[in-house]
Amino acid sequence: MSSSHLSDLKVLVGMPAPDSWGGPAVSEPPFVAALRNLGATVTEEVYVYGDKEHPTPIFERVRRVLATAFRFRRILRRQSFDIIHLNTAFDLKTLLRDASAIWLMRPKSAKIFLKIHGSEASVLASKNPLIVFLRNYLKNRVDGFGIHTREEKQNFLDAGFAGEKLFFDKNATTVLERLPERRETPTWAKTTDFRLLFISRFIPAKGLLETIRAAALVRDRGFSFTLNCLGDGEMRTAAENLVDELNVRDCVNFTGYVSEAEVAGFLSNGDLLIFPTFHAEGFPNILFNAMAAGLPVVTTKIRAAVDYLSEPANCLWTLPKNPEMLAEKICEILSDADLRRTMSDNNRQFGVTLSPENIAREFLAIYQKIVRAD
Repeated sequence: MSSSHLSDLKVLVGMPAPDSWGGPAVSEPPFVAALRNLGATVTEEVYVYGDKEHPTPIFERVRRVLATAFRFRRILRRQSFDIIHLNTAFDLKTLLRDASAIWLMRPKSAKIFLKIHGSEASVLASKNPLIVFLRNYLKNRVDGFGIHTREEKQNFLDAGFAGEKLFFDKNATTVLERLPERRETPTWAKTTDFRLLFISRFIPAKGLLETIRAAALVRDRGFSFTLNCLGDGEMRTAAENLVDELNVRDCVNFTGYVSEAEVAGFLSNGDLLIFPTFHAEGFPNILFNAMAAGLPVVTTKIRAAVDYLSEPANCLWTLPKNPEMLAEKICEILSDADLRRTMSDNNRQFGVTLSPENIAREFLAIYQKIVRAD
């Protein structure tokens, strides 16, 4: 590979399964397309299958890992690559998968880059002998780790990972190309009938129940709105029951699972994203897609949000598991048209920097540093 051109790279990318849920399945395809457009030679192969509504049984997981590792091994026997880019997380399940898969792949001289979509601090700090063994194998065998936040970087450094192997990265957003040129009514021009959005997997740590409790408080303060809850998952029944208990069925809707194209439609005419997560987020796609669409945001100080957002320029902060504070912040935004206008303009400008082409250029520079490390 010529060291003078960032695009003179051969990259094998471990992709999420096309039918999987979650951010990587959305952000990685346009990112890979942008890599190709910039001149890189990219080969794609499914590496992350992902779960949907029901967890995958353990024996099926083992079968998938083995089949995937040997599939990559066959590819690596036929072709040479500069970089093997694998999408992953950093929890116990992915530690087991990545360590065993990389060992079975036998990647030869290719450099390995793990793009981490969220990591668990407890796994990085664990003294469990198995976790320590797996962690040390990846620490020594992998050439680069893509992380999203300063908090994650410190956790990796504390676990003994070399600082030169840690690279800040972002996810590409594509919502801009699916948005209409102008929305029905600008968010700052509205005084009533606000469209509030909660968009996520319905798991406890995403804050769905807290959002519904906050919606009841906002309604009791006289605001007219509809809260659309986009997604599905294990908390759906509990959420439906809470809506009935609080008697907010008239202003809270559940859409079920919504495709990315449909999400863009909701974002294009939404007035506020509510994202009170206390999950170990990496770079939550919905948060940054909503920003790119020009939505004001109420969220928690979780990882990437802290690094890239500020109050009141981009969002208002709320504490996790605190419906009362969440309701207060929602009311503050709904009551202040100037605040909504400023947030909307700032967030839209930031969203432009997350285009697939911009993100692909950043990754090409990361790859080049890894390849040149020797």
